[in-house]
Parts: sequence; structure tokens; C-alpha cells
Amino acid sequence: MKRLLIFLFAFLGLFSNSYSQNHDFFTIVYNNVPSDNALKTDWGFSVWIEKDGKTILFDTGARPDILKDNLAKLALDPTKISEVVISHEHQDHTGGLGFILKQVNEGTQVFLPNDFNLKLKSDFSELNFTVNDRYREIADGVWLTEIFVNPTNGIKEQALVLEKDKKLIVITGCAHPLINDMCESITEHFPDYNYELVTGGFHLISTKEEAVIDISNKIKNLGFAGIAPSHCTGEESINVFKKEWGENFVALNLGDSYKF
Repeated sequence: MKRLLIFLFAFLGLFSNSYSQNHDFFTIVYNNVPSDNALKTDWGFSVWIEKDGKTILFDTGARPDILKDNLAKLALDPTKISEVVISHEHQDHTGGLGFILKQVNEGTQVFLPNDFNLKLKSDFSELNFTVNDRYREIADGVWLTEIFVNPTNGIKEQALVLEKDKKLIVITGCAHPLINDMCESITEHFPDYNYELVTGGFHLISTKEEAVIDISNKIKNLGFAGIAPSHCTGEESINVFKKEWGENFVALNLGDSYKF
């Protein structure tokens, strides 16, 4: 009987680990591009990520009331967040940050780009703030990139990389420093991986079609298998990507989830 119980516990443990490993996902919880009509659409971006038992929130949208309402409708509990990441210091990505920092538990990690207003550090002294300036792993298979800088306007921004089974998923906030340049840097830092998907805002809302096609081709040539532009990419540019990528285009808008 003792051997049988040991076997059963071992089997259940293996089953549980296998289940959790195969059910990592992320959900778009704030976006100006609608999908789930039960959620409130607003200009901004935020992604809820669950991986290997960790919960990461990437960006916080523009309005705390909308973020709070969308999380509640999706039955996502902000007290479970273990890491908060901000891509860049623009209102449509930081507006809900104060609300989130009041919900999370003591000791929660908060990762900010290296030019961020650090007044938050004194307002929430019970949290662990890190001002990022390089590639670093913040949880198992969850990486921050270096800080990218737009060569024209100087906007600084970091992206998030999810790593699993030698595959990578890249999530960007707005990609102000140019989405193809950011992707190129990421592939250079992770040279021996398969690049499953790049998603998020690509900041191409006023970019001409020819330029979008050129950017699309550059991302394809880097080896990305799928693309899911949203937020500040712009409807016309999103349609260009949809045409260029065909069945490898993925729709990830407000309320949509992606398992990996």
C-alpha cells in the first residue's frame, strides 16, 4: 500500500507539473483595439502573463478604473502579481500603475526603464524597485531587454521576452525605438532560439504602407514565425501585416489570450 501511495503521489506530481507547463498564457487586459465586448476599450496597453506559477503584469494602461474593471471581469486577481514591468514612461502605459501597486503584496518586484520618475520608490517603500538598463531574467523564462532608444526623439523603452522550450515570444509596449530594430537586438541576444511570436504596439499608426511592408519583411527575415500587432500600430498598418503574414498573423486584442 505504501508503494502504491508513493507511486500515486509521484504520478499526480508529474501530471500537475506537465499541466502547468503546458498552460502558460498571457491575456491582453487593456487595449484600444477591441475583441471581448464585455471589456472596456480605451487607448492604452496592458498584458497579464502567467508562467511557471508566476504572474507578471506588463504595463498598466491609461486609466486605473478601466484596468480594475477589466481585471475583475476576467477574474484576474491583482494581489497575485509577483512582478510588474513598465515598458516606457507614457501615460497610456503607466496610468494604472498606482492602482496596481496598492493591490500587490509587500516585496513585489517592480521593473522600470532607466529614465523613470522614481517618486514611486518613496511612495511604495514596501515594494522592490529595480531600474533596468540591460537584459536580465526576472522570473524563470521571463526576460527584460536592454533599454532601446529612438534615434530621432530619444524615447527609451524596454520589451519583455518569454522563453519556453527554446522558443521566444516578444511583447512590446509601443516599440518607439522601431520594432524591427528591437527584434533584431533580441534575436542577436538569443541566437539559438526559435522566434514564435512578436506582439504588442508597434507605433506605426501614421507610417506609409511601403514602409510597413519593409518592416514586415525585416521581421520575417529575422525568423519570427508569427506576428500580432495591436494598440498603437494603427488599423491600416495592422491590415498590412495581416495581408503580408496570412495564416501566420495572430489577432491579439482586448480580452484575447495566447497559450504557449
